[in-house]
Amino acid sequence: MSDLDRETQAAIEALVYRLKNRTDEDDEPFAQEYVLAMRLRGWRPTEARGPVDYRNLPHGGGLPASEETQREIDAARRAVASAATRARTRAAETGDAA
Repeated sequence: MSDLDRETQAAIEALVYRLKNRTDEDDEPFAQEYVLAMRLRGWRPTEARGPVDYRNLPHGGGLPASEETQREIDAARRAVASAATRARTRAAETGDAA
């Protein structure tokens, strides 16, 4: 088990312990206390990184070397677009849309 896994497990155990032994009815002080405890253990908030737009990555330029490769690329693009459409539809149906 790596140190990161141990630290993650320790954080989970600490949160579970605090949730089980909560007596305060107000969520705000609990959340502040927990974040402070995590910071004291070395956690620091960082900005989330956005996804990389693979279309802007450098490439050899021009068209693929073969028609077969081009067909595979087109099929992969269609599959990604189809999966994204299904995910948006599912999110809209369940009310999870952003």
